Amino acid sequence: MGRTINLFITVIIALMVISGCASDEDKKKAHFEKGNSYFEKGEYKSAVIEYKNAVQIDPQYLDVYLKLGEAYLKLANPQEAFRTYSRIEQLDPENIDATAKLATFYMLARQTDEAKKRIEKILAKDPNHVDALYLKAGIQLKEKDLDGAAATFEKLIHIDGKKTRAYLGLSQVFASLGKQSEAEAALREAVQIDPAAIEPHLALVRYYIAGKAFDRAEAELKQTVALHPDNADLSLVLGNYYARMKNTKAAENAFRDAISKAPGSIKPYMVMAGFYDATNRKKEALSMYQKALDLQPDDIRIKNTIARYYLKHKEMEDAEKTVESILAKRPNFSPARLLKSEILVARRKYQEAIALLDPLIREDPKSSQARFLKGISHIRTGELQTGKAALQKAVELNPRHIKARLILAELALKDRDFDQARKQSQAVLKLVPNNIQALMVTGNADMLEGKTAEAKKAFQAVIKLAPDNPAGYYRMGLLSRRQKDNKEALAYFNKALSINPKLMDVFTQVVLLHLADKRADTALAACDAQLKTVKDTPALVAAVQYLKGNVYMTQKKFKGAESAYQAALKANPDFLQPYYALARIYLVNNQQEKAISQYEAALEKNPNQPQPHMMLGTIYDMQKRFDLSEKEYRKALEINPGFIPAANNLAYRLADKNTDLEQALDLARQVKEKYPDDPRVMDTLGWVLYKKGIYDSAIAEFKDSLKKLSKSPDVNYHLGMAYHQKGDADSAVKFLKKALSLSGEFSGADEARRILSQ
Repeated sequence: MGRTINLFITVIIALMVISGCASDEDKKKAHFEKGNSYFEKGEYKSAVIEYKNAVQIDPQYLDVYLKLGEAYLKLANPQEAFRTYSRIEQLDPENIDATAKLATFYMLARQTDEAKKRIEKILAKDPNHVDALYLKAGIQLKEKDLDGAAATFEKLIHIDGKKTRAYLGLSQVFASLGKQSEAEAALREAVQIDPAAIEPHLALVRYYIAGKAFDRAEAELKQTVALHPDNADLSLVLGNYYARMKNTKAAENAFRDAISKAPGSIKPYMVMAGFYDATNRKKEALSMYQKALDLQPDDIRIKNTIARYYLKHKEMEDAEKTVESILAKRPNFSPARLLKSEILVARRKYQEAIALLDPLIREDPKSSQARFLKGISHIRTGELQTGKAALQKAVELNPRHIKARLILAELALKDRDFDQARKQSQAVLKLVPNNIQALMVTGNADMLEGKTAEAKKAFQAVIKLAPDNPAGYYRMGLLSRRQKDNKEALAYFNKALSINPKLMDVFTQVVLLHLADKRADTALAACDAQLKTVKDTPALVAAVQYLKGNVYMTQKKFKGAESAYQAALKANPDFLQPYYALARIYLVNNQQEKAISQYEAALEKNPNQPQPHMMLGTIYDMQKRFDLSEKEYRKALEINPGFIPAANNLAYRLADKNTDLEQALDLARQVKEKYPDDPRVMDTLGWVLYKKGIYDSAIAEFKDSLKKLSKSPDVNYHLGMAYHQKGDADSAVKFLKKALSLSGEFSGADEARRILSQ
């Protein structure tokens, strides 16, 4: 009886196992068939779900993996497709189709060795495997094995001479070998094999354009458009060709033709909008963008393009409004978030930009543009090292990021790291051989390093590329000055001014040359002539009057200097230097108390003037009565919170006292945003950063300041102290000694002596 029961149980278990196996087999087939049904309908996401259900039941189910790989390719999901074909390779190493797909993935990922292994494996089994041969030819082209590539393409033509692809590849090889007639013949053969195919015609057009045979290119394009009269994309190609040839009317007609062929497609409208934008027809550009949006009102990509258009044209409110409307519907839409950060950078809201960029970078660590914007934001807030690191990462992620490379080059130049400046600028010139900024950086690095011939070559290249750009002539003038050839320098400076008479840097050099050659009267006459040129621009009038005052000072004509400096302040009350210049006149002539009485009397008549408070503060600074100067600067800011000279000097006073450093930093940054090139502003911001212990950023500001205030004991002292705190003893000694050689009486002179005595 017991035996009978045991036998019965065994039979039941066996039946259950068999039933379970049969059930799993049915289930996986059902999922597979359902997935195939979805695949045939083009519902690839649903197909993927069914295929994955099938392989969960049977992880060895090869047929399902093959279809799953296809579905991922249809969904443009290369990562999952790669994983799937890798799994197929494990299950069936002899599966040629999967091996070919993997070879393609490896080639696209630039893992040439992995691709080669698989290609060789396929061709060992099937020497005429077409896909593998094309992959092989692609690798040969990449490795510059042109003869090998030619042989492979010729083999493909022998296998199937009715396919145009091999002829197009062979033409590319012939063109690289300099065999132009053979290259054209191969393209012509491709056109004859399949006259209706578009790509051979376009390849022939590209060939003619590369050879500057523009008439033949145009004729071929027109013929292709005629062969496909309903193809809007070809009309767009024709329009782009005309736009490139600067035939604006023909381009516009071609774009309109594209719209008439595909009035329900947004693409022609978007292309035409870009064309109008490029030709400075803003009204028409916006009209085209709006028509595209009317076709697809919910397409946030169109809205994002429109927002970028507004940003490009500095229409910030419209740009912000458009971006916010996108983010209201799609808060996580990365392109709009990135664009918002660009707007914040353009508005100088750097901290807000950083707060937006950091999560974007966490979500997409490979975004070079996010790193670039982060780098700019940190640099503008004085965090140089963090900013540089972000820019370097941007370049690492995208070696073709020209803007990031140029900023890194400029930063390296400021640090006198000439090799790094050249490295970055040369990388740009490889990408864009005629990039003016990269040539200027190269030339400046060479000039500062004393490589005169190399610098001259770079600046002459700028002049040749852009004869109407004053920058090349200005730099050649500076180079000539360094070689003591004042006559040649003056000729270059005058040439630059003939292109743009309002360039103050250039005009300043002209005045300095006249003074260097003991021609003060000529310098004054030049200032008077320049005042007529810039009479409608108050900031430039102030700059010229300040220079005129400096010329009078060289002649010890204090009344003339005082009059010029006062005229400068009348034209631009925010201009810092004349305040200091006037205070020095009063100091030299022992007229400080008289000046104080005059400014106090002016305030009694009209107490709502910030300028007299500013002058009083400056005089008190000269007298080292810092408690009084601080009060005057604060009174000036009470009257006008945006009064830049008082903000700058108060920031300096607070830093000097080592109190309220956050307020000092806010004030200094406010001033720097408005006057980024003023050397005293740079010195103030540097001093505040120094007091806060941000030594690298402080050093950068002091270095920039010294370019224009090289004989300032204060700036030399500040730079020396920053190097001292950073631990760079040699540089500290150099600049502290320089400061003491210029004056032994500046604030901090005793501290400089103490450090040097250690």
